Amino acid sequence: MRKLFIFLLILPFSAVAQMKFGHFSYSEVLDAMPQYKNATANYNKLKQRCNDEIERNKLELTRNYVAFLDGQRDFPEPILRKRQKELQQMIDNSVAFRDQLNVWLLQAKDSLYAPCYRLVDAAVERVCVDMELAYAVDTDNGAYRFVNPAMGENITQDIINAILNPEAPVRKPGVEETAADASGEVDGGSVDVPEEETAVVPPLEHVETVDSIK
Repeated sequence: MRKLFIFLLILPFSAVAQMKFGHFSYSEVLDAMPQYKNATANYNKLKQRCNDEIERNKLELTRNYVAFLDGQRDFPEPILRKRQKELQQMIDNSVAFRDQLNVWLLQAKDSLYAPCYRLVDAAVERVCVDMELAYAVDTDNGAYRFVNPAMGENITQDIINAILNPEAPVRKPGVEETAADASGEVDGGSVDVPEEETAVVPPLEHVETVDSIK
């Protein structure tokens, strides 16, 4: 960042003024990607399975707790202390199991979405290089209230096209996109966008099952 600032200082003012940049909506690009939709569907399936297991664990713990309450009046003192200790161990194991499952789910989410993020980054780089833009900014979350069209180029659709139609050339700055460009019917253009990757979900081996923690 410091080197970029020094570089801008030594440039003539006219050269800095002529530098154009790109701006795009990261979320809009992701929503247009089939790869992102597939990753979201797979993540939701994993999340539902984890939630179902956590709920089953809670129900089993509740049944054991109710059984303890029903029988504690009739338990001899040694048995009562033993049952109390067992119940507390089940509660501790249940909390630990839930925490381990949540950590695994976060790791699985990162693995599922990482190929999508790399695909977007590669498309952004290609679009910026081909359009001779100095840099690109993400306009999501209201970080940029206004972008002067004379200085900033909206490249959201260009990035989407580079991902969906990698064989199509990137449009020139200031040229409106045509229907042929959007549909990918234009020939030519080499692509540096990486091929779609298969996400590797971390194994569940380190997460204890409900049955194993009893």
